[in-house]
Amino acid sequence: MLSTNRSFLTVARNVALLGLLLTVFALAGCSCKEFEDQIVQLQDEISGLQAQVADKEATIAECSQIKEELEANLREAKAENAVLVEQIEEVVYVEIPGEVLFGNSQVMVLDTMVPTLEAIASSIRQHPGWDVFVEGYTDNKKIIEDFQEMWPTNWELGAARASAVVTYLTNEFDLAAERFAAVSYGPFRPVADNDTEDGRAQNRMVRVTMHKPMH
Repeated sequence: MLSTNRSFLTVARNVALLGLLLTVFALAGCSCKEFEDQIVQLQDEISGLQAQVADKEATIAECSQIKEELEANLREAKAENAVLVEQIEEVVYVEIPGEVLFGNSQVMVLDTMVPTLEAIASSIRQHPGWDVFVEGYTDNKKIIEDFQEMWPTNWELGAARASAVVTYLTNEFDLAAERFAAVSYGPFRPVADNDTEDGRAQNRMVRVTMHKPMH
C-alpha cells in the first residue's frame, strides 16, 4: 500500500498548493495569463493523479478478492496446507512446493495435484483481465547425471516445470494461452538457505503470479 499512500500524499500536496495559489491570486487581484495557465496545468496533473490513485485502489481491491477466492478454492480442494497464497499490493503469488507437483527430477504433473491446479484455474478464469506468470525455481544442486541429457542445468529444469504447469492449466482447463508466460529462475532466486535440506526443499517450487497488465 506504500505507493498508493505516496500517490495520495502527492495529490493532497498539489491540492493544497493549488488552493494557496488561488488564494494569493484572488487577494492580489491578479489575472495574469501565465499564472492562469499554471493553475490549469496543475489542475490537469491533479486530475490525472486522482485517476491513477483510483485505478490503483480498484486493482488492489480486486487483487484482495482474488487472494480470498484462491484461499477458499484451495480449502475446498483440501490443498491450503501445501500451497502458500500471498498478496503484495497489486500482485497475487501462489507458491507450490516442487515435491507435491512433480516426482524427483521430473516434469510431469502428478495426479494428486489436479484438484489444486483446478482450484487455481478457477480463480484465473474468473478474472480474465489478469495475466499469469508461472515461475520455476530449483535448489542449487547439480542435476542428477541420468537426467542431464534432458536438463543440463537447473535453468532447463525450472523452465520445463514452469512450462508443464502452463501447459496443464491451458490444455486441461481451457484457459487462454496468451494470458500466460513460463519463466525459469533456476537456483538464482532462492527463498531459503541452500546449505540445508529443508532450505533446498523450499527453493524447489513453482510460483504462479497473477497481475493486471499495464496498458
